[in-house]
Amino acid sequence: MPNVGDKAPDFSLPANDGQTYSLAQYKGQKNVVLVFYPGDDTPTCTAQLCDYRDGWDRFQQFDAAILGISTNDMAAHQKFADKHSFPFPLLEDEGKKTCKAYGALMLGGLLGVASRAVYIIDKDGIVKYKHVETVPIFKRTKEELFEALKKMQ
Repeated sequence: MPNVGDKAPDFSLPANDGQTYSLAQYKGQKNVVLVFYPGDDTPTCTAQLCDYRDGWDRFQQFDAAILGISTNDMAAHQKFADKHSFPFPLLEDEGKKTCKAYGALMLGGLLGVASRAVYIIDKDGIVKYKHVETVPIFKRTKEELFEALKKMQ
């Protein structure tokens, strides 16, 4: 699991928009907000991702791309994204490799489901912000993420 100041692990995952995304494709171009979440169309996940959707223009001002990552399948991602008009892709981590690499995999009864975690990675691929939630009902607000992005300028 990377910590603040560490190089972020790269990944390559398919998304609901038909594309494949990797961290490497943003190097030198954009800051990346990785949002790991447990389930498509669940109350807390919906509130969190809609909050980020509603702050989309502000994320763009910080030159930040948002990538949502969960272990849900592509059909669930597509339905969720369409229903809520997310302007960012939802990536499927079917093999759970990326969730494991970022320490964002729930333990216990929900084994195999992504936990709620947010990482902000700068244009050089270095982790600048990290929050891995131990209680999945809490979420990071867009305002908290804007503050972290502001400190990176």
